[in-house]
Amino acid sequence: MKIKFKSKSILILVVGFFLMSLNLNAQEFSVQNVPASLVNQYLKPSNFNLGKTASLFPTDKKFRNSTDHTAAVQKIIDKNKIVILPDFKLFINSKGLKIGSDKKIIFRKKSSIQFTGSANGRFSDVVKIYNAQNVEIINAVIVGSRYSKSKTQTGQWSSGIAILNSKNVTITNAKISDTFGDGIFIGSEDGIFSENIVVDGGWVNKVRRNGISVTSAKNVVLKNILISNTYGHDPQCGIDIEPSWEKDILKNIYLKNIYTYHNLAAGISINLNAFNRQSASNVKTTDITIENHTDEASRHGLLTSLNTDNQPYDAQGIIKIKNAKWKQNQSPYWFTPNKHSIEIEFSGIIIENQNQKKDFETNVKSLHHVKILPE
Repeated sequence: MKIKFKSKSILILVVGFFLMSLNLNAQEFSVQNVPASLVNQYLKPSNFNLGKTASLFPTDKKFRNSTDHTAAVQKIIDKNKIVILPDFKLFINSKGLKIGSDKKIIFRKKSSIQFTGSANGRFSDVVKIYNAQNVEIINAVIVGSRYSKSKTQTGQWSSGIAILNSKNVTITNAKISDTFGDGIFIGSEDGIFSENIVVDGGWVNKVRRNGISVTSAKNVVLKNILISNTYGHDPQCGIDIEPSWEKDILKNIYLKNIYTYHNLAAGISINLNAFNRQSASNVKTTDITIENHTDEASRHGLLTSLNTDNQPYDAQGIIKIKNAKWKQNQSPYWFTPNKHSIEIEFSGIIIENQNQKKDFETNVKSLHHVKILPE
């Protein structure tokens, strides 16, 4: 998400991650319909009933038929700890919606947000959880502006939900689609981090950058999520765990029951090149666990990019991949062959294509600090 890098970081991004020669071309990518049976496993219907709760929003036709609800919605969010959105589509402009501390936002059965603004710089996110704590968003439905004809849309910004420098945030059963940037962004833009973040359930589809990005965070749980048809701007992965620069932090990142379907580059990507160092000072330690991941028809089920510029010091720690199933991939696992300090442990890996399975097992045996644990 960050674009102002030092020269070393530019080298990492240009040479490190995409020296893989994937020849990714969004023009050639064809969106695939996701089977309804698969969607229903991860996205639950919102049956929230307003009941006797009084509406905080105007009930007149003028408000309902407005083409810009931003100011009215923001005012109500600012004044109330619990906000139940009205049961119709809300149009939100380039200002987005800022969610402060101690807020619970609930989407009703027909509630949704249509972003009408442009992605014209950093912080042009739709729902902004910036420098906040104790936030809960339930059953969000957010449609971004990737198909907007506005000429001001540039870069890779505009997430459906962006969590920056925030703590104790829970996103439950979100449906996010068509964003110009990420579906969900978790991290920082200034060298701090987000902490105690849970994304539980939901579906991210047809977003332009990554389904979910994690750049700088502690204690993150991503579980029971379907991510599909990610394409348009690199990295183009279902989930991308990747620090933007050396000040970022990645500690205790846990993914469970993730299903990635037909994403252009990879189902899940782990790129730690921003942590590479010339000296031993400030070496970062990272721990990432991925359990019960299934990828179907992404170019790669899993991608790891580590120490691509062969620095003497790089990220330490461990990456555990447990009980993954990768199918219909060009290659199930894409990796950098460079020596790296971080340990990678595979266990319970299922690859349907037997030739690909043999290649995977052979390649892992040749890699430094990478191993397949016995069954």
